[in-house]
Amino acid sequence: MTRIVLRLLLGLGLMLQSPLAICQDPLDAELTSLWAEKVLPVMKTHCGECHMDGANEAGVNLGDYSTLEKIRSHESTWEQIRGVIRAEAMPPAESSKMSTQERALVTQWIERTLHEVDCNHRPTTPHVTVRRLNQFEYDNTIRDIFGVDFKPSKEIGFVSDDVGNGFDNQGEVLTLAPIALEKYLQAAALISKRVISLDRESFRKQSFEGEYLPFGQSLSVPIYVASGKYTVSIRTRFGDDQKDNCKAKLWLDETLISEWDVAPKDETAKYDFETTAGDHMLRIEYADDTNPENRGAGNRRLIIHSVRLVGPEQGDPAFPRIHQQVVIATPQDKDQADAMPIGFTEATRRVFNQLLPKLYRRSVSDDEVHAVMMICQKASDAGCSYEESLRYGLQGALVAPQFLFRSESFVQSDAVRRLDDFGIATRLSYFLWASTPDETLLKLAAENRLHEPEVLQAEALRMLQDSRSESLITGFFSQWLGLRNIQKIDIDRDKFPMWSDRLRAAMVKETEMFCRHVLHEGSIEDFLTADYTFVNPRLAEFYGVEFDGQQPSEMYKRRPGKNDGDPRRQGLYEQEDRWIRVTLPENRKGVLTQAAALALTSNPTRSSAVKRGKWVLETVLGDPPPSAPPNVPSLEQAKADDHASLRERLEIHRSNPSCAGCHKLIDPIGLGLENFDATGRWRDQEDGREILAQGSLVDGKTFTGPTELIKILSDRTPDVAKNFTQRLLTYALGRGLQRADRCDVDKILAHAQQNRYTIKALILEIVQSDSFLQRSLDLPQTQANRN
Repeated sequence: MTRIVLRLLLGLGLMLQSPLAICQDPLDAELTSLWAEKVLPVMKTHCGECHMDGANEAGVNLGDYSTLEKIRSHESTWEQIRGVIRAEAMPPAESSKMSTQERALVTQWIERTLHEVDCNHRPTTPHVTVRRLNQFEYDNTIRDIFGVDFKPSKEIGFVSDDVGNGFDNQGEVLTLAPIALEKYLQAAALISKRVISLDRESFRKQSFEGEYLPFGQSLSVPIYVASGKYTVSIRTRFGDDQKDNCKAKLWLDETLISEWDVAPKDETAKYDFETTAGDHMLRIEYADDTNPENRGAGNRRLIIHSVRLVGPEQGDPAFPRIHQQVVIATPQDKDQADAMPIGFTEATRRVFNQLLPKLYRRSVSDDEVHAVMMICQKASDAGCSYEESLRYGLQGALVAPQFLFRSESFVQSDAVRRLDDFGIATRLSYFLWASTPDETLLKLAAENRLHEPEVLQAEALRMLQDSRSESLITGFFSQWLGLRNIQKIDIDRDKFPMWSDRLRAAMVKETEMFCRHVLHEGSIEDFLTADYTFVNPRLAEFYGVEFDGQQPSEMYKRRPGKNDGDPRRQGLYEQEDRWIRVTLPENRKGVLTQAAALALTSNPTRSSAVKRGKWVLETVLGDPPPSAPPNVPSLEQAKADDHASLRERLEIHRSNPSCAGCHKLIDPIGLGLENFDATGRWRDQEDGREILAQGSLVDGKTFTGPTELIKILSDRTPDVAKNFTQRLLTYALGRGLQRADRCDVDKILAHAQQNRYTIKALILEIVQSDSFLQRSLDLPQTQANRN
């Protein structure tokens, strides 16, 4: 034993002659000493026969890890070791009697070694792998730069983005395969055609889609026109099988152009108007109904088939606004009336001097502008028109690394190194908007002001109020909670007749609306204890609550001849698209009992206590159980009576010593949610047997039913806040967290706790953190290497 201890002491870098030992920071020195004096003897006694001195059972030889650095470089392996020891899955009970105190000693040492940091000796802030824009970010970026309302990634069919650390914006997995580059070339060609128009005359005649309007509603048609006289043709009909007319009004902005009677047959009304150049709004209003008592009937609608606009009567029509925003100069332009035209070269220079900073998200050099101009020049030399040449230049910029990848530059002030302001602008915008920085952010970056704490905080608050912050719901919350995976589940519709694609969509929307509310008005506590949610009539019936004073079952539109007792809900409800906030029944609280989370963690024909318990531990509490040992039989393979309950099957499954430890952590939580079936609907019985949703957690606390379970779990709100912060910081940084980030996580949580763990408080602390700003002391090379 003495020989082994000495060897480990040497391996852990405690040789007195080693310079590393002299410069080792106090935490590492303490951990090394603790290992040698206390942890190693325990590990040798209980694990040595299988995992030391050359023994390599299950591929684990603890002798391979002779230094703290090696242990930390294999974090996942040591997390698994910590997990199985904590869960009492290892060492095997038949060969070892490791005490509770010994388990705590080993697991706490591993936890501290992997994650604890002495912030006075903090390692350098880790770098982020240069990140390619993922599909979501690419589409949003194109939308915000050009104002085009389409998704190139869907029209072209981009290659799916890989997921790392739970998110699809992680630099390490956003590689660029050859097929992906081919898709980017196709997308660039498509975007250039949507943005830059060639034939001005083609815009003399414009067509717009119509709509079916209920009484009092309007169809708004935005137009961008040159000054002059125009003719608008509106093809309409009043209702289905009607005998009377309705009245419609045509407005140009706030000016009434005409009012006319719409007959119950297809007719075209034509009206002339004159207007000035620029943006205007045509609006067609369903203004009146000759039969006021029935004006709300579904068959009495103003049906607008199409709207056509022709003009101007004289002069050239206007290019679309998007074209004019990009093509700000042409070769024929003159700086002064008596000057020579500026010519092709200068025109392209002006276009891309304005456009490239938006595409590259920073100031651009003359060489970068010149490179794109050369593409335009070669296209012109090949016989392309000016606008066609600009298209090719734009395509070149859209496939440039400066656009597709988020590269970052750094500045140094005194002894501190950090991201430059353009890098901060880009990180901030892709964190909160999943899109490119707007003009305000780029202007502040150019002025070198964005890094100032008060400016950065003000910008973060401004951005959270912007509609583009919706990307936090679809980008972060959706991936954190696993909502994207709900499209993959396949619930048995014969066994659960209320299940439908519409119910699935409503479940997702409910959780998204809940997260949106928590983001802007709530706190971390709401994820566990909120007594409210958001429902449409479909979900209101599903939860057994009223919908704005009405019984939602009576709002379901049954087909003629269908039995009122039919439980299937494949059709529509009245006010299907209306959502309201409601108070939940007493048996539901927070996100754990929302239908999306419960359905997501079920099997097609039954609920799954294992999936639900694991989801709560991993996703909500941030305390994942260790992976299942190899060759362990599944729950379905448990030798049980065909009519055995889920609880009975789990008890048989836990009788396997290899399974007992982990399931002791998982099963009680899942069984506490067993009153909810595979779709998340409440039930008191299953197959005629009463459900016993009760149990005892690993800390000895007992509960009966989901409400008591959630009350116990709510005592772990700090754990939920820590897990949420780590997930949100991972999403914000685009990389997995490392030991150096621990100081920031603790600091963020300390400040957020003072603000009741509101999401806004967490975000404001994240964007000011060293990890987010890539801020660290510029240490001498030898010191940096030691850290």
